[in-house]
Amino acid sequence: MKKIFAILVIAAASMVTFSCQKPDSEFLHSDNTISSVLLLPAVSTVSTTISGEINQETGEILFAIPKNLRSSIDITKVKVRATVSYDVVITPSLSGIKDLSEEYPITVTATQTGESKNYTLRAYYSRN
Repeated sequence: MKKIFAILVIAAASMVTFSCQKPDSEFLHSDNTISSVLLLPAVSTVSTTISGEINQETGEILFAIPKNLRSSIDITKVKVRATVSYDVVITPSLSGIKDLSEEYPITVTATQTGESKNYTLRAYYSRN
């Protein structure tokens, strides 16, 4: 009986000792960049995706539509899909059909830190 009591006292003492440790610092998600972005035709005779070229310094994202897809993709009616990190908000939203014949500005905000980055989307028909 004394052994069991001694084991319980040691277990309780070790629980108290180790339960007083400081918690790890919380990781803040602060990455407010777009890592990849795709353009999909909203109405098209072909099923294709166009990858956007991202310039992280200027925030410019360009979609070059190849010459052979010019008649198949209307850049005034496209869908955009972006890959961002965890806990990020894009405003205005990329949902729905967009007109990328002219510059389309968006802001990517890391919600935990409030840090923002501005991007501009634009599609054009390539000569190649």
